[in-house]
Amino acid sequence: MLTRLAEIAMQLAEAEGTRAIEAQARAAQPEADEASVQAARAEAQEAGMAFGRFSRSVQRSLDLRSRAAADLCARDGAARRVRRARQRNHVTEALYALIWDPAQSIEELDEADHRTGMLHQRLDALYEDEEDRIEDRPVGAVITGLACGLDLSDEWRRRAADWSGPPYPPPPTGSPGEIRARRRARLHELMKRTLGAIDPAKAPGLKAGIEARLQEPDAGALIDAEPPAGAAARLCRSLGVDFAGDYEEPPEPPEPGKPCGPDTG
Repeated sequence: MLTRLAEIAMQLAEAEGTRAIEAQARAAQPEADEASVQAARAEAQEAGMAFGRFSRSVQRSLDLRSRAAADLCARDGAARRVRRARQRNHVTEALYALIWDPAQSIEELDEADHRTGMLHQRLDALYEDEEDRIEDRPVGAVITGLACGLDLSDEWRRRAADWSGPPYPPPPTGSPGEIRARRRARLHELMKRTLGAIDPAKAPGLKAGIEARLQEPDAGALIDAEPPAGAAARLCRSLGVDFAGDYEEPPEPPEPGKPCGPDTG
Protein backbone atom coordinates (compact mmCIF):
# COMPACT_ATOMS: atom_id res chain seq x y z
CA MET A 1 0.00 0.00 0.00
CA LEU A 2 2.85 2.39 0.78
CA THR A 3 4.35 1.65 -2.61
CA ARG A 4 1.00 2.40 -4.26
CA LEU A 5 0.68 5.67 -2.31
CA ALA A 6 4.16 6.69 -3.47
CA GLU A 7 3.25 5.90 -7.08
CA ILE A 8 0.04 7.97 -6.91
CA ALA A 9 1.83 10.90 -5.25
CA MET A 10 4.54 10.69 -7.91
CA GLN A 11 1.96 10.88 -10.69
CA LEU A 12 0.37 13.97 -9.05
CA ALA A 13 3.79 15.58 -8.57
CA GLU A 14 4.65 15.00 -12.23
CA ALA A 15 1.32 16.51 -13.34
CA GLU A 16 1.78 19.61 -11.15
CA GLY A 17 5.39 19.96 -12.26
CA THR A 18 4.32 19.90 -15.91
CA ARG A 19 1.56 22.48 -15.20
CA ALA A 20 4.04 24.79 -13.46
CA ILE A 21 6.48 24.64 -16.38
CA GLU A 22 3.75 25.31 -18.92
CA ALA A 23 2.43 28.29 -16.89
CA GLN A 24 5.93 29.76 -16.62
CA ALA A 25 6.31 29.41 -20.38
CA ARG A 26 3.05 31.31 -20.96
CA ALA A 27 4.13 34.06 -18.58
CA ALA A 28 7.39 34.49 -20.52
CA GLN A 29 5.70 34.99 -23.91
CA PRO A 30 6.45 38.52 -25.17
CA GLU A 31 3.04 39.01 -26.85
CA ALA A 32 1.10 38.19 -23.66
CA ASP A 33 -0.75 41.07 -21.98
CA GLU A 34 -0.21 42.00 -18.33
CA ALA A 35 -3.34 40.22 -17.09
CA SER A 36 -2.37 36.97 -18.83
CA VAL A 37 1.17 37.21 -17.46
CA GLN A 38 -0.10 37.71 -13.92
CA ALA A 39 -2.55 34.82 -14.24
CA ALA A 40 0.17 32.53 -15.63
CA ARG A 41 2.56 33.48 -12.84
CA ALA A 42 -0.12 32.81 -10.22
CA GLU A 43 -0.87 29.41 -11.78
CA ALA A 44 2.85 28.57 -11.89
CA GLN A 45 3.21 29.47 -8.21
CA GLU A 46 0.14 27.40 -7.25
CA ALA A 47 1.34 24.41 -9.28
CA GLY A 48 4.82 24.73 -7.83
CA MET A 49 3.49 24.62 -4.29
CA ALA A 50 1.35 21.58 -5.13
CA PHE A 51 4.40 19.94 -6.70
CA GLY A 52 6.32 20.47 -3.45
CA ARG A 53 3.52 18.94 -1.35
CA PHE A 54 3.22 15.87 -3.54
CA SER A 55 7.00 15.45 -3.69
CA ARG A 56 7.12 15.42 0.11
CA SER A 57 4.33 12.84 0.10
CA VAL A 58 6.42 10.64 -2.17
CA GLN A 59 9.40 10.95 0.16
CA ARG A 60 7.31 10.23 3.27
CA SER A 61 5.75 7.14 1.64
CA LEU A 62 9.16 5.83 0.63
CA ASP A 63 10.58 6.48 4.09
CA LEU A 64 7.66 4.69 5.73
CA ARG A 65 8.03 1.78 3.34
CA SER A 66 11.75 1.54 4.10
CA ARG A 67 11.14 1.54 7.86
CA ALA A 68 8.32 -1.02 7.51
CA ALA A 69 10.57 -3.31 5.45
CA ALA A 70 13.39 -2.98 7.99
CA ASP A 71 10.96 -3.75 10.82
CA LEU A 72 9.63 -6.82 9.02
CA CYS A 73 13.18 -8.04 8.36
CA ALA A 74 14.12 -7.50 12.00
CA ARG A 75 11.03 -9.35 13.21
CA ASP A 76 11.67 -12.18 10.74
CA GLY A 77 15.29 -12.40 11.92
CA ALA A 78 14.22 -12.46 15.58
CA ALA A 79 11.59 -15.11 14.84
CA ARG A 80 14.18 -17.17 12.96
CA ARG A 81 16.60 -17.01 15.89
CA VAL A 82 13.88 -18.12 18.30
CA ARG A 83 12.82 -21.02 16.08
CA ARG A 84 16.45 -21.97 15.45
CA ALA A 85 17.26 -22.01 19.17
CA ARG A 86 14.09 -23.94 20.01
CA GLN A 87 14.84 -26.52 17.33
CA ARG A 88 18.45 -26.89 18.47
CA ASN A 89 17.30 -27.47 22.05
CA HIS A 90 14.81 -30.09 20.87
CA VAL A 91 17.44 -31.85 18.74
CA THR A 92 19.97 -31.79 21.59
CA GLU A 93 17.46 -33.19 24.05
CA ALA A 94 16.46 -36.00 21.69
CA LEU A 95 20.04 -37.02 20.94
CA TYR A 96 21.02 -36.83 24.60
CA ALA A 97 18.24 -39.32 25.29
CA LEU A 98 19.74 -41.65 22.67
CA ILE A 99 23.31 -41.28 23.93
CA TRP A 100 22.81 -41.58 27.70
CA ASP A 101 21.28 -44.53 29.52
CA PRO A 102 21.32 -44.96 33.33
CA ALA A 103 22.08 -48.67 32.87
CA GLN A 104 25.28 -48.08 30.88
CA SER A 105 28.55 -49.74 31.93
CA ILE A 106 31.76 -47.78 32.61
CA GLU A 107 32.95 -48.44 29.05
CA GLU A 108 29.58 -47.38 27.64
CA LEU A 109 29.65 -44.20 29.75
CA ASP A 110 33.05 -43.32 28.29
CA GLU A 111 31.64 -43.84 24.78
CA ALA A 112 28.59 -41.75 25.65
CA ASP A 113 30.83 -38.94 26.88
CA HIS A 114 32.80 -39.08 23.62
CA ARG A 115 29.60 -39.04 21.56
CA THR A 116 28.32 -36.06 23.54
CA GLY A 117 31.43 -34.09 22.67
CA MET A 118 31.04 -35.07 19.02
CA LEU A 119 27.38 -34.10 19.15
CA HIS A 120 28.14 -30.56 20.26
CA GLN A 121 30.79 -30.20 17.55
CA ARG A 122 28.27 -31.36 14.93
CA LEU A 123 25.57 -29.07 16.26
CA ASP A 124 27.92 -26.08 16.15
CA ALA A 125 28.89 -26.89 12.55
CA LEU A 126 25.26 -27.37 11.53
CA TYR A 127 23.78 -24.25 13.13
CA GLU A 128 26.59 -21.73 12.60
CA ASP A 129 25.72 -21.25 8.90
CA GLU A 130 22.99 -18.59 9.11
CA GLU A 131 22.20 -18.94 5.40
CA ASP A 132 21.25 -22.58 5.91
CA ARG A 133 17.65 -22.31 7.13
CA ILE A 134 17.92 -25.45 9.20
CA GLU A 135 15.03 -24.25 11.37
CA ASP A 136 12.66 -24.72 8.39
CA ARG A 137 13.40 -28.44 8.20
CA PRO A 138 11.32 -31.00 10.13
CA VAL A 139 12.94 -31.54 13.51
CA GLY A 140 12.66 -35.31 13.14
CA ALA A 141 14.64 -35.18 9.90
CA VAL A 142 17.37 -33.10 11.58
CA ILE A 143 17.60 -35.63 14.42
CA THR A 144 17.68 -38.53 11.95
CA GLY A 145 20.55 -37.01 9.99
CA LEU A 146 22.71 -36.37 13.04
CA ALA A 147 21.87 -39.80 14.45
CA CYS A 148 23.26 -41.31 11.23
CA GLY A 149 26.57 -39.49 11.66
CA LEU A 150 26.83 -40.39 15.34
CA ASP A 151 26.09 -44.08 14.65
CA LEU A 152 22.82 -43.84 16.57
CA SER A 153 20.50 -44.87 13.74
CA ASP A 154 19.29 -48.05 15.44
CA GLU A 155 18.63 -46.24 18.72
CA TRP A 156 16.73 -43.50 16.88
CA ARG A 157 14.58 -45.98 14.98
CA ARG A 158 13.61 -47.55 18.29
CA ARG A 159 12.92 -44.21 19.95
CA ALA A 160 11.50 -42.19 17.04
CA ALA A 161 7.93 -43.19 17.85
CA ASP A 162 8.36 -41.65 21.27
CA TRP A 163 9.04 -38.22 19.77
CA SER A 164 5.82 -36.70 18.31
CA GLY A 165 32.54 -27.14 -8.36
CA PRO A 166 34.76 -25.03 -9.50
CA PRO A 167 34.24 -21.24 -9.54
CA TYR A 168 34.66 -21.14 -13.33
CA PRO A 169 32.19 -23.78 -14.57
CA PRO A 170 31.12 -23.88 -18.23
CA PRO A 171 27.64 -22.55 -19.00
CA PRO A 172 25.04 -25.22 -18.24
CA THR A 173 23.59 -26.93 -21.27
CA GLY A 174 20.46 -28.99 -21.64
CA SER A 175 17.02 -28.82 -20.09
CA PRO A 176 16.50 -27.90 -16.40
CA GLY A 177 15.88 -31.58 -15.70
CA GLU A 178 19.14 -32.60 -17.36
CA ILE A 179 21.09 -29.91 -15.52
CA ARG A 180 19.63 -31.01 -12.18
CA ALA A 181 20.42 -34.65 -12.99
CA ARG A 182 24.07 -33.76 -13.67
CA ARG A 183 24.33 -31.72 -10.48
CA ARG A 184 22.70 -34.52 -8.51
CA ALA A 185 25.15 -37.04 -10.00
CA ARG A 186 28.08 -34.79 -9.02
CA LEU A 187 26.60 -34.42 -5.54
CA HIS A 188 26.37 -38.20 -5.18
CA GLU A 189 29.98 -38.52 -6.34
CA LEU A 190 31.11 -36.08 -3.64
CA MET A 191 29.02 -37.80 -1.00
CA LYS A 192 30.54 -41.19 -1.97
CA ARG A 193 33.95 -39.67 -1.31
CA THR A 194 32.74 -38.70 2.14
CA LEU A 195 31.32 -42.17 2.79
CA GLY A 196 34.63 -43.70 1.74
CA ALA A 197 36.49 -41.65 4.34
CA ILE A 198 34.49 -42.80 7.38
CA ASP A 199 34.12 -45.98 9.38
CA PRO A 200 32.67 -48.62 7.01
CA ALA A 201 30.27 -49.70 9.75
CA LYS A 202 28.59 -46.28 9.57
CA ALA A 203 28.27 -46.22 5.78
CA PRO A 204 24.87 -47.99 5.46
CA GLY A 205 23.23 -45.70 7.98
CA LEU A 206 24.74 -42.61 6.41
CA LYS A 207 23.73 -43.72 2.93
CA ALA A 208 20.15 -44.11 4.14
CA GLY A 209 20.38 -40.71 5.80
CA ILE A 210 21.61 -39.09 2.57
CA GLU A 211 18.77 -40.59 0.56
CA ALA A 212 16.22 -39.47 3.15
CA ARG A 213 17.72 -35.97 3.23
CA LEU A 214 17.48 -35.70 -0.56
CA GLN A 215 13.74 -36.44 -0.33
CA GLU A 216 13.08 -33.39 1.87
CA PRO A 217 11.24 -30.45 0.23
CA ASP A 218 14.24 -28.10 0.28
CA ALA A 219 16.66 -30.57 -1.33
CA GLY A 220 15.71 -29.67 -4.90
CA ALA A 221 16.23 -25.96 -4.30
CA LEU A 222 19.53 -26.70 -2.55
CA ILE A 223 20.79 -28.71 -5.53
CA ASP A 224 19.70 -25.96 -7.95
CA ALA A 225 21.07 -23.01 -5.99
CA GLU A 226 24.32 -24.30 -4.48
CA PRO A 227 27.46 -25.58 -6.23
CA PRO A 228 27.66 -29.37 -5.75
CA ALA A 229 30.52 -29.04 -3.23
CA GLY A 230 28.53 -26.49 -1.18
CA ALA A 231 25.42 -28.65 -1.29
CA ALA A 232 27.45 -31.71 -0.25
CA ALA A 233 29.00 -29.79 2.65
CA ARG A 234 25.56 -28.74 3.88
CA LEU A 235 24.23 -32.27 3.55
CA CYS A 236 27.20 -33.60 5.51
CA ARG A 237 26.63 -31.07 8.29
CA SER A 238 22.99 -32.15 8.50
CA LEU A 239 24.19 -35.76 8.93
CA GLY A 240 26.77 -34.86 11.55
CA VAL A 241 29.82 -35.85 9.49
CA ASP A 242 32.77 -33.97 8.00
CA PHE A 243 32.70 -33.28 4.29
CA ALA A 244 35.61 -35.04 2.60
CA GLY A 245 35.36 -33.09 -0.66
CA ASP A 246 38.08 -31.01 -2.24
CA TYR A 247 37.70 -27.31 -1.43
CA GLU A 248 40.80 -26.22 -3.38
CA GLU A 249 39.86 -23.77 -6.10
CA PRO A 250 41.35 -24.34 -9.54
CA PRO A 251 43.73 -21.69 -10.87
CA GLU A 252 42.19 -18.81 -12.75
CA PRO A 253 42.28 -19.31 -16.52
CA PRO A 254 45.30 -17.51 -18.09
CA GLU A 255 44.79 -14.39 -20.14
CA PRO A 256 44.86 -14.96 -23.91
CA GLY A 257 48.39 -14.90 -25.28
CA LYS A 258 50.06 -15.64 -21.94
CA PRO A 259 51.69 -19.03 -21.31
CA CYS A 260 50.42 -21.32 -18.57
CA GLY A 261 52.51 -22.27 -15.55
CA PRO A 262 54.56 -20.38 -13.01
CA ASP A 263 57.38 -19.51 -15.41
CA THR A 264 55.95 -16.60 -17.39
CA GLY A 265 59.29 -14.87 -17.98
